[in-house]
Amino acid sequence: MKAHTLFILLLTLTIVAACGSKVKRDDGTEKEYSIFNENLITANKYLVKEDAERTAQYIKRRSWKMTDGEGGIQYMVCAHGNGDSISIAPKIRMDYRVELLDGTICYDSQKDGKKELTVGASEMEPGMTRTFRRLCHGDSAVLILPPHYAKGLIGDMDMIPPHSVVVYFIRIDK
Repeated sequence: MKAHTLFILLLTLTIVAACGSKVKRDDGTEKEYSIFNENLITANKYLVKEDAERTAQYIKRRSWKMTDGEGGIQYMVCAHGNGDSISIAPKIRMDYRVELLDGTICYDSQKDGKKELTVGASEMEPGMTRTFRRLCHGDSAVLILPPHYAKGLIGDMDMIPPHSVVVYFIRIDK
């Protein structure tokens, strides 16, 4: 939660600092300009770094051998299925458990039922779409998605809090 407090503090300071700062544009007109973007970029870099460190510690505690995906995504195939490779647009059905790094279970197919998704559809987290391209029907895997590839800055406004690294334990049906 320290990261959230720091982010809110930086955002507040940025807004306060932005009030009244002006800069001349190339066309000679004076236009209000803020250092808002620079401060947001700095805060975002800090949060991304902190998320990566927390994720690395989580993986190390479990002695997992994860594969680095793009943009901070981590994944590990636990059991290979013998099904076809998953491509964009097929419908899949899967068992899943969704957790936070602290072990809080957010969703579980044993309670909520199997999930049916179309890979690449807007209902699916971007990190899952990117990782599913590397999986096959029948695979079991662990995916760790940073906030920007999971539920984002606001979470899912239900079980997943704002700006959360999310761990998915999945088994894709054949």
